[in-house]
Amino acid sequence: MQRTDWNFQYRASQIAEATRSKIDDHQARLTFWKANREAVLATIRLEGIEVDEKIVLAFQSSKARDWDRDGQVVIRNDLQKAVQEIYDKLRDHPEELSEFKAWKQVLLAHPEAPLPLDIQDWLHFFGRH
Repeated sequence: MQRTDWNFQYRASQIAEATRSKIDDHQARLTFWKANREAVLATIRLEGIEVDEKIVLAFQSSKARDWDRDGQVVIRNDLQKAVQEIYDKLRDHPEELSEFKAWKQVLLAHPEAPLPLDIQDWLHFFGRH
């Protein structure tokens, strides 16, 4: 017998209790990422904008003027990455939160139902992040 094929019986109420922990965890992470979003956006507003002026602007020869283009205003790359990560997390955690809330409702509707869990099921409900 392969351990990936093993199944263990759990009552639906036991699994529902595990969803409570997952819900709390995703709610805490969602709160963290919302606060982190505010902090990063405040940093961007205060110090995250850079003006990139071309070096040719320092030389006023006719050749340099051929390359004379407008400067570029950009948000610092590290802050752009932070914002992208924040928005990814703000998308993912509400989805996870909604899924575990739905599981909890279904499982509590049938608290004594015996359910066979394999390792992937167990990790989903009882495992760490």
